[in-house]
Amino acid sequence: MNKRNVYTLIIVMFFISAAYTMLIPFLPLYLMELGVTGKDVNFWTGMVFSICFLVAGIMGPVWGKLADTKGKKKMVLRAAFLIGVSYFMAGLVQNEWQLFGVRAFQGFANGFVAAALAIISQSVETRKLGTTLGFAQTALVVGGICGPLIGGVISHVFGMRASFFIGAVLLWLAGIAVWYFVEEKPVAVTDKKDGSILDDLRYAVGNPHLRELLIFFFIFQSAVLMIQPVTALYIGELQGSMENVAVTSGTILSCGGIAGAVTTAFWGRFGQQRGYFYAMSITFCCAGILMALQAVPGTVLGFGVFQFLVGCFLIGVNPAINAAFVKYTPESFRGRVFGLANTAQQFGNMTGPLISAGVTMVMPIFTVYVLSGILLLLVGVYIIQRHVLRGER
Repeated sequence: MNKRNVYTLIIVMFFISAAYTMLIPFLPLYLMELGVTGKDVNFWTGMVFSICFLVAGIMGPVWGKLADTKGKKKMVLRAAFLIGVSYFMAGLVQNEWQLFGVRAFQGFANGFVAAALAIISQSVETRKLGTTLGFAQTALVVGGICGPLIGGVISHVFGMRASFFIGAVLLWLAGIAVWYFVEEKPVAVTDKKDGSILDDLRYAVGNPHLRELLIFFFIFQSAVLMIQPVTALYIGELQGSMENVAVTSGTILSCGGIAGAVTTAFWGRFGQQRGYFYAMSITFCCAGILMALQAVPGTVLGFGVFQFLVGCFLIGVNPAINAAFVKYTPESFRGRVFGLANTAQQFGNMTGPLISAGVTMVMPIFTVYVLSGILLLLVGVYIIQRHVLRGER
């Protein structure tokens, strides 16, 4: 086990996640600062969010292939530098169109986490893989919790543009740390590297396990992103007014994140010891049931309790799927498979809010939680029938 690689990348992933979340929640407010008003704020918020996910999804296989052919460390350094540039540029924009372009560039530069996970998977023994990926997921979750708090303080004291500049510096410092401390062992060249991206896609689609895992990732991310746009509105309904709803919803979402941070290492060890498909079946099913039950409580407190419980199980999905990707992928293809996984996630990030918007146009908000829970539960039941009951764990 290359401990220096693992420790460096886990610490760096914390700062990458914090840099992302210290900025993204404040994009609607930044648009207002740029002069966008009224209903146009909602429109442009959707635009600047979606364009990043779309471009990142398209570029995922490209960066994944380059990670395997040119080096995973190079892709981490590329992403850290270019995403940092995108943050710095975002702090300089003067209108919504410029911000839209910068977010598109940020999507183009994406790929840091996928390449970092590929390096981690090469740096640990198989018996420690689940636990290690669990710690990596913990770093992302904790960074995601700390980011909005840091960003809020910076914006309050120094202004919103300062948050983008500080985020850029964090990205560049992360890149320097990777350049200095992380070592990448050479990977044997195989015929697979000589194929096109379409060949890589055919290989992944033709591999039953990889195909299933990519679909699981897409559905999971869609289900999770379905609820994010409506959470504040739903909490406003529960408390009977929109007063202090931002603070209340932020606190409740943080509770879910804290629950995930506490339990993610457990799920990593559980999947490692009991089987990754077994871990997926439990986390998908329990998260789905609890997600749907969030539609039941008529109080903010009850909703918050269920949000905490959902976080305990929802966080276990990623380490199990990532470890399964490694298990069923040759080492020379891991950069590409994590790139494809990133694409599945990004398209899920796009699809979830679109489904949520469509549902809430014709049905009450609580139905989004029910639908999200049903999707997660169906995946869990499928995994039980397809894998667990057949002894494949």
